Amino acid sequence: MLTDIIEERFLKKLGAESFNERISIVEKYKKQWELSEIEFKSEFSTNSLIFYAVSKRYGKVILKILINNGFDKEILALKLFQGENFCKLYEYSFDDKVYIMERIVPAYTLYESAPRNERIKIAGEIFKGLHKTDLPDSTFPTYTEWFEAGKKGTKNREDCEELYQYLDSAERMLTDICKKYSRNLLLHGDLHHENILKNENGGYTVIDPKGVIGDPVFDLSRFILDEFRDDLTSEPKDVVIDFVQKLGDGVGIPCEILLRCLYIETVIWLFREELANGESLEECQQLITNMKVAYEFAHSRKEKYMGDNIEGKELREVMYTLS
Repeated sequence: MLTDIIEERFLKKLGAESFNERISIVEKYKKQWELSEIEFKSEFSTNSLIFYAVSKRYGKVILKILINNGFDKEILALKLFQGENFCKLYEYSFDDKVYIMERIVPAYTLYESAPRNERIKIAGEIFKGLHKTDLPDSTFPTYTEWFEAGKKGTKNREDCEELYQYLDSAERMLTDICKKYSRNLLLHGDLHHENILKNENGGYTVIDPKGVIGDPVFDLSRFILDEFRDDLTSEPKDVVIDFVQKLGDGVGIPCEILLRCLYIETVIWLFREELANGESLEECQQLITNMKVAYEFAHSRKEKYMGDNIEGKELREVMYTLS
């Protein structure tokens, strides 16, 4: 079912006993949920075992088995995000950390299926109707808590001392943005092109929410990063800023704010998701470069709106507040 290389990777991560236990779950739910044509998809995740399958009841599905913590939050996020533009959750088991959900067909990513200007338009339309307000208390982390986790998780790393200046400046920027953009909504948390898939009706379906509480201004940074294939040096600076400007115009958020949020996101990605989990500075070189470039973007636009006048800026902020 798994190739030798993939099996070795998960064995190393889980240990033999836990690995075999996870694999046995496939057979258990193959029978319980009447699944056939099960095919492992090694390219989709390093934190989950993901399979394509066919359900007798639901048709084409994805079977997902988590190998880390956070299953309760993932299921709740999927349930709360159920709607017109979101994938359907069919069955799940808290005991075994496994679920099946709708498999989107043909599943071309937004990046693959539309040119840049169209991607901006589609992402903006999805963004405006995405976020949820009716939330259970204290279930999901806040965006600020994500930031704090990166700070706490790296406080004893002596090799990171030269990077702490970026952590400090991003923290000040986060505090300032949260004063002005203070809505507490359920954000997707990982809204990038590979999580926006073209469906059989020609529209787009959103998948795989992480679930984090905060203002929606923080929910476009991963999309911006992914537009440039997670490398902010891949295209000229003015091209990146022009993209952010157009994206911001479409959703009513000033370009300056999105660039600051982009910088904060690069810091969270580096510190919380990589350095706090023991990754070396050498392994994080691309993320460090992104953070430094995003820092320049954020500070070069601090007092300047590209082609904006004050009335235009205020109009977009009113549009965003009302959205």
